[in-house]
Parts: sequence; structure tokens; C-alpha cells
Amino acid sequence: MRIAIMAGSIPTTTFIDALINGMAEQGYTMVVIGKRRSKYQYNPGVECLEVPQQKTSQLFFVLRLLRYARWAQLTSIYKTSNSFQQFFYDLLFYLPIFKSKPDKVHIQWAATLYNRALLFDLFPHKILLSLRGAHINYTPIIKPEIGEYYKLIFPKVYKFHAVSNAIALEAVKYGADITKIQTIYSFVDEIVCDTKPLSRGNRQKLRIISIGRFHWKKGYEFALDALCMVKKENIDFEYTIVAQGDTPESILFQTHQLGLNENIKIINGLSHQEVLNLVSMQDLFLLPSIEEGIANVVLEAMALGVPVISTNCGGMNEVIEDEINGYLVDLRNPRQLASKIMAFNSISEDEKTSLIAKAKDTIKNHHSKALFFNQYKHFYF
Repeated sequence: MRIAIMAGSIPTTTFIDALINGMAEQGYTMVVIGKRRSKYQYNPGVECLEVPQQKTSQLFFVLRLLRYARWAQLTSIYKTSNSFQQFFYDLLFYLPIFKSKPDKVHIQWAATLYNRALLFDLFPHKILLSLRGAHINYTPIIKPEIGEYYKLIFPKVYKFHAVSNAIALEAVKYGADITKIQTIYSFVDEIVCDTKPLSRGNRQKLRIISIGRFHWKKGYEFALDALCMVKKENIDFEYTIVAQGDTPESILFQTHQLGLNENIKIINGLSHQEVLNLVSMQDLFLLPSIEEGIANVVLEAMALGVPVISTNCGGMNEVIEDEINGYLVDLRNPRQLASKIMAFNSISEDEKTSLIAKAKDTIKNHHSKALFFNQYKHFYF
């Protein structure tokens, strides 16, 4: 079976690349379509169709791929384009799919379908859509025109993959048929799952970490407010934020204003393995987000044996049971977050060991690689 993966970039995100490589190992031919953003190396069974970024290269790319489309298909694309320039960009989108000759077309990001209604006519009963975080939870709210477009095209989607049950219910609001949605949780690699938790001994300083880009949905300002309260209770801690890009002025100013400069460390640009190594050395993982699907980094932290405190956003309560295998707090509630941090800091080593063991069991039972790929075989079949 040939699956065209519309990911936007090559390589794409860590978890989508894991899907691509894993399904190739299962015997599927995975054709990844997108613009190259860095070096990549996929498993055998993965084909890459790089869409050029330079204008001249794009022209030769289109001319080279025209032979894969029929005249009637090109006519349909032209008729739905509102200008010749738009027609050219539409060809950049559609021609690689024609060339890949897919059995299914798997769209990774919902907003990719904006103004692409023709896709469903050109590839009937072949369009699959993943429902992921931002594209469902807040993009159609911030951009109402996208929400209205979802209502037009979601009924045409052949089948949906949802990263959580919560996000599946959000998609229903835009016309998705719940009977066509299959929830498939992300998996954690066996190597991470089999990692033994590090012995942290009797540390005098609580080590806390958060991972995620600097974006309003990550809720870092609420974490800083909570940690200010923790510091006032004379609890010594170090809070590490690992995020790509420049640190926003608002975060720098808030850190200074709250007197947390000596407690906060900000790190940019680590590889995935470096992130895992760093997380494994922490006492506590903090997810202060306002919006998530299910945060993959939380799954990895749980697998590594690092206790998690998360806001009850998106599908996080499908993974974490409060005070059983982690902690949940309300959104935008620094006081409650501070209380949970202080409560965790005071529990016994036996209680921490129990919390960690139950978290690791959750990952092994519900987020294993074998389960993930068995479910994806069913999804594609």
C-alpha cells in the first residue's frame, strides 16, 4: 500500500517521522511530500518528494511533473484557482500527489486543507486527516474563516486520526463524523520505556523542567507565577525551560520582576536525544499549557520515570490520573500549581516510587510502539 504523507516539510516533526519510518518497516511505501528544511535519513521504503522553495526551481518542478496529471484534472485545478499565480501554487500542491500514485493521502495538519476542497474530488475516498493540537483546538477560533471551511470539508474526509478523545470531540463541532474518527495515542520508543529511573538521592535543590516552544499556549507565565510562590516558601529549586528560538521579552521581564533570575535556566536548540537525557536527570516535569492534544514530551517524561504535573488541558486527563500516576491542575491557576509542587516536594520516597511505577505502567500499556502500529495498520486498511 502506498501512503502519501502531506507533512509540509521534510523532515517533519519527531512523532510524524516515527510514524513514517515505522510504517515503512511494516511493509508500506510511504511517500513524504514537503519542502526540505534540513538533512534527513528515512528507512528503506520511504520515498521523498521535495517541493523546491526557489521560484525558478519550482517552475522546472511543475513542468517535470505535469505528465503525471490528466488534462481533465489540470482543467479542474485551473477552474478552481482565482488567478494564474494561484493556479501555479495549486499545481505545486497537487502534482506531487499525482506523481506518488497513492492508495491513501494522509494530511497531517488540518489547516493544510484550507481552500483545497478540490482535493476530495481528485482523490475520492482517499483523504485521511490527522487531528492534532493547535489546528483543531485554537486555529479555527483565532481564524474563524478556517473554522467555517472545516465545516465545509470535514464531512468529506474519508477517515480521521485523533491524537486524543478530547480533540476528536472538538472536530465534531466542525462537522466531523464521530464514527469516522479513530483515536490513536502517540507511542514512546521501547528504549525510553525500558530506561530505569535515575536515583536522585537526597537533593537539597528541586530540579524542575518544561519543554516546548515559546508560545502563549505553553503557559510559561503561569509557571513563573507559581514558582514565585514556591520560592516564598523557602523551597530551593532550579527551573529549566528548553525551547527553540529567542526568549520573549515578556518572559525575561517577568523572571526579573519576580526575583527568579537565579532559579531559571533557559536552553535553546537541543536535539531530541539531548532533551531526553536532560529530562531524565530532573525531579519533576511541568506542563503549564493552556492547550495541548496530548503532549508527547509528557509521555516520554513518564516513561523515563520523571513525575509530571500537568494542567488539565486537551487530552492530558486521558493519560494522567491525579495523584495516581502524576498530578493535574486547573488551567491558569498558579496558586494550585504551586500547591502541587510543594505537595510533591514533601511526599516520601516510597510515594514517589509508586507514582513513577504507575506512570511507567500507563505508558507501557497504552502508548507502546506495537499497539500504535497495529492501530495504524487498521486505520490505513
